[in-house]
Amino acid sequence: MNQAINKKIRGVWKIEYMDVGIGSNSRTEVPKAFMFFITKRHYTAIRDFSALPGYENEGDLSPSDKLFMADAGTYDFDGTNLVVHHMVAKFPVLGSMTFGCSMEDDNTLILTPQYGKMVLPGLDLKPTKSGKMAYGDVATRYVFKRLE
Repeated sequence: MNQAINKKIRGVWKIEYMDVGIGSNSRTEVPKAFMFFITKRHYTAIRDFSALPGYENEGDLSPSDKLFMADAGTYDFDGTNLVVHHMVAKFPVLGSMTFGCSMEDDNTLILTPQYGKMVLPGLDLKPTKSGKMAYGDVATRYVFKRLE
């Protein structure tokens, strides 16, 4: 793995916006909060997916307690794919999630969920054909800005 690329993704990241939905239901939303912390070997993700005023699509959202998520653990990064391995998570099971990972510049991190590579033993959280997840529309892209 290219160590220079790995070092670039390390830091404290705050969501700028996220793309959700598929097809004619695609749109951009700004969640209330989503921070992603990446160190040399570990990560932490804390998010509140309820939308800020002006971005909400409340008809599709589940109860607010399902919109808060947090997980932490280790990760692997090969320069293109970021695989997070949960050590603790607000899910019923632990597993892993793969994201396409790129940087627009040194201060913009872009993650694209790869749901087909998600591993959550005993839990089926893959998107439906219509692009729905348990909490609402599937996320297709996250754009973060560096805080540190």
